[in-house]
Amino acid sequence: MKGWALAAVLAFLWANRSGCCWLAGHSPYTVRKALPPAAAAGPAPAPPPELRVLFFADFGDNTCQQASVAKSMAAANARAPFDLAFSAGDNLYECGPDARIAGAAACAFAADGNTVAPGFTAPDDPRFRKHFEDALAPLQRDGRPLPVYLALGNHDVRSDRSCAEGDVPLDRLGRLRACLEVAHHAPHWDMPARHYVIDRGPARFIVVDSNVIGADYGGFTLEQEEAFVAQATVGCDARPCFLVGHHPPAAAGEHAGALLGEGNQWVPRMRRIQEAARGPIAAYFGGHDHDLQHLRAAAGYDVFVAGNGSRWRDEKFTRVGPIGAQLFFASTAWGFATLEVSARHWSVRFQDDQGEPLDCCQADFPGACQPVACGPAPSGPTVPAAAAKP
Repeated sequence: MKGWALAAVLAFLWANRSGCCWLAGHSPYTVRKALPPAAAAGPAPAPPPELRVLFFADFGDNTCQQASVAKSMAAANARAPFDLAFSAGDNLYECGPDARIAGAAACAFAADGNTVAPGFTAPDDPRFRKHFEDALAPLQRDGRPLPVYLALGNHDVRSDRSCAEGDVPLDRLGRLRACLEVAHHAPHWDMPARHYVIDRGPARFIVVDSNVIGADYGGFTLEQEEAFVAQATVGCDARPCFLVGHHPPAAAGEHAGALLGEGNQWVPRMRRIQEAARGPIAAYFGGHDHDLQHLRAAAGYDVFVAGNGSRWRDEKFTRVGPIGAQLFFASTAWGFATLEVSARHWSVRFQDDQGEPLDCCQADFPGACQPVACGPAPSGPTVPAAAAKP
């Protein structure tokens, strides 16, 4: 193959991976389980939501896909304001924060291995603005930036040789990058700790560092995550609790194979997280697969993947992992997910970057989220929790 032809092929393949504008008109591939007659007729009346939450993931690359998804999220927020948002990891492609910047190497975790040690001020790293924050500038509520809470993804703490920077040993690089992301503060970046809890209205959000599910790293262990989840899920029998992490416990995209392979550690280590919970998990929101999915884990809770924020893959969703998981919906469409919660009810809506609804489900707590036909797009603010009827 001639040099120019090879260059064109390589450019096309990279565009396909990164969501370049050349592919802005790609035709999404979607699979969807058939709705029962009652659900196909339209969603049942639901109480006004007390909380509206935006979910997206794998957002950390300044591609035109990212710009298109961000524009659609801002438009959805303008119609019906979100109360907060979550980015479920891979916030800074390819390799997380820049470890070479003066002062970065001094970042250290406190004795809890979770929060940043007092006294450290994160140096200015333009990667945060370029790869994540600039695209979210229009995302406002009441004249202020919408709070965006983040989880750590594998690219945020990447420490292989291709991501080596400066003189930091590779075995310390993942821990340092996790520290720098926790230490960073900006209007659209809030990561109070490596793992943490956000209580808002009728819901609890438990943000985990799912990188330890694959393997311990940087001195962080699965045992630490189990202890955190055990404590965080106390009381989850009385209100819906949503886990937020990068790596989903079930998947039908590229990473389904990792959940099906013999001898892999993902499934048993994820099971340890599930079994550590002292209250039920209503749903898990994640990314990692660069697509949109609604599944149900074998343990009975719902799994939502909203990982098509800045890079997409050509998927056909031919297998589901691990064994026992169910797939309801999957699509390569660029987009995001919206969660609405009231005292005893919650629902999820997937929407593409053109504002079109893709898939919806509704749950009566503590039940699962059952697929329904999508109704009209939400409009207007949420009902304050104090004014909402139980």
